[in-house]
Amino acid sequence: MSMFKGRNLINALGIPGWLFLIWKGDLYYSVFILVCIAFALGEFYSIMEKKGARPLRWMGMCSAVFIADYYYVQPDITPHQMMGGIILIILLTVIWELFSGKGNSGQNISATMAGILIVPVLLGTAIDIRQFDMVMGTQLTLATVLSVWACDSAAFIFGTKFGTAKIFPRVSPKKSWVGSIAGMIASLGVFHLFYHQGWLGDYFSVRDAVVFGVITGVFGQIGDFAESLLKRDADVKDSGTLLQGHGGVLDRFDSLIFATPVTYLYVHFLMHF
Repeated sequence: MSMFKGRNLINALGIPGWLFLIWKGDLYYSVFILVCIAFALGEFYSIMEKKGARPLRWMGMCSAVFIADYYYVQPDITPHQMMGGIILIILLTVIWELFSGKGNSGQNISATMAGILIVPVLLGTAIDIRQFDMVMGTQLTLATVLSVWACDSAAFIFGTKFGTAKIFPRVSPKKSWVGSIAGMIASLGVFHLFYHQGWLGDYFSVRDAVVFGVITGVFGQIGDFAESLLKRDADVKDSGTLLQGHGGVLDRFDSLIFATPVTYLYVHFLMHF
């Protein structure tokens, strides 16, 4: 029965559940991402508390709901309304800290805003990409998630077996150049398969598929390194303990926190240049 405990249980339930929610899309996937954002943001703030900060958790969580809603109903919210919301978040954070009487006010404000910018603003783009899929008849969300998994798996397998030269020993001593390159190739392979099977839809070209593969292979790994940097700075092994054998939600979504917003930028701003 050990196969149904801990890490194996998370895999057995989490992977099919995630794929099912990608298939359902719309509000189902948006709520899923919002829940993941809430847990990841809470873990980020816990890491910041290890460094002596006292972030305003309630402000972070309220901001996460506002930002997720923006990504979900984006055409219905004007840029002025979005900017107004951001201004209100900043003002309320500073004013609350002003009257809180807590020490390290600058650190508290910085930690609060950093959590909002790094988790809901970046990871929230996953909601927008899934909404884009629904409108355009594409499968970019599924391809991105699978390519992240493929990248992580290939990097671990080849890095463990053949990796000697370390890519970033100060931050992540076990990660190697061989593993990183293998992860990049695996990511490109997933998008190559999706494109040639017609699973990406008719909207994207072969050039777009290659760019998406590079984005996931490069920025997904940078996200992993970035989270390792924060954890090493705070002297913690995992961001949390919610996912037995996998660490926390932030540990599982660190690659997407970087890969998805860069994909968002490419799709909405750079693709047709």
